[in-house]
Amino acid sequence: MAESVERPFTIDGKGFIAEISPANFKNKKSKKFRSHFPHLREARIEYAIISMASKQAMQIQSDGENNKVFYLKTTYYQIQKEMINAINKVENKTLKPNDCPYNTSSIREALEILKRTDIAVRNESGENLYIFNRIKDIVLVNSSRTLFLKNFHTLLVTDRY
Repeated sequence: MAESVERPFTIDGKGFIAEISPANFKNKKSKKFRSHFPHLREARIEYAIISMASKQAMQIQSDGENNKVFYLKTTYYQIQKEMINAINKVENKTLKPNDCPYNTSSIREALEILKRTDIAVRNESGENLYIFNRIKDIVLVNSSRTLFLKNFHTLLVTDRY
């Protein structure tokens, strides 16, 4: 099991500390708990989700306390397609979604890592200002082919801290 990682950073001359706690879950094959920090795969999937959301593919509702709740209804195939479109554009290729470097199980695991990794931002005096994970809820429907990503807005919000 990995320990949390702390990294200092500054914004407009003000110092902050980000603490990242890894996702911990049981490996299906070995049956042992392992720690997972987000890496390149998770970043690529995160960017695909942001791209899909920026294309107005999300729904916004309010909860009982008038907070915005963001929903993105998608499929693993749509995530693969979004990633392949980006690869094709950047590398001038003509790949198809089936050529995606990540299969359904890999995307599912990456989404779980994004959901279970906790991030806390503290000011220099150690006061917690913002605690979040990248995706609050993942709901699988229709035999696990359709996904609802709920409250993934922390992917999009940068002015909270």
